[in-house]
Amino acid sequence: MSNLEKYIKNPSLLWDDFRGGNEKAFSALFNIYSDPLFRYGMKFISDEGLVKDCIQELFIKLYRNHSNLSPTDNPLLYLFKSLKNRLADVLGSRNERIMYMPNEDLPFLVDYRFDPVDDQDIDEELIATFNKAMSFLTPRQKEAIYLHYQSELTYEEIAQLLNINYQSVRNLIHRAVEKIRTEMDLTVFLFLVIKFVY
Repeated sequence: MSNLEKYIKNPSLLWDDFRGGNEKAFSALFNIYSDPLFRYGMKFISDEGLVKDCIQELFIKLYRNHSNLSPTDNPLLYLFKSLKNRLADVLGSRNERIMYMPNEDLPFLVDYRFDPVDDQDIDEELIATFNKAMSFLTPRQKEAIYLHYQSELTYEEIAQLLNINYQSVRNLIHRAVEKIRTEMDLTVFLFLVIKFVY
């Protein structure tokens, strides 16, 4: 088993090795999590360069402060939260009228991409129905759905990331699911979210 495979199976070991100064663990941390971070960052700002810059700054800061970091069982959650805070700081500093932007105020933009290989399997009517179902969700609901079904975070982890309690996350996802069901089959919707939302 390669180091990368070992770390994918055991994220807390990856984080502990990285905190201990292991260069291979740092490289694995970047290789495993940079793509999910990029996809998550693009949900808030549709500026690829800016999102990549923020991710790079995040990893530089992590590298410099690795020995001071706290343990975590889920590095992805820690990285999502750090990136979201960084994006809020950048957006706040760009707008002279806003002194500080809480990360809860970041707009969540959901986009989807259909792979050309699978294009023949997805008809225009299904895409339109999917878009309509998405349009009924609030930004917070879209984010909770994305985090739970696409990023596979638990309700507890989503609560930490969104700075809300566990029951609020359950309610958020439950209401989103109810709205989706009025427009289309939930299984089909979730299949599209998991396979095509980037």
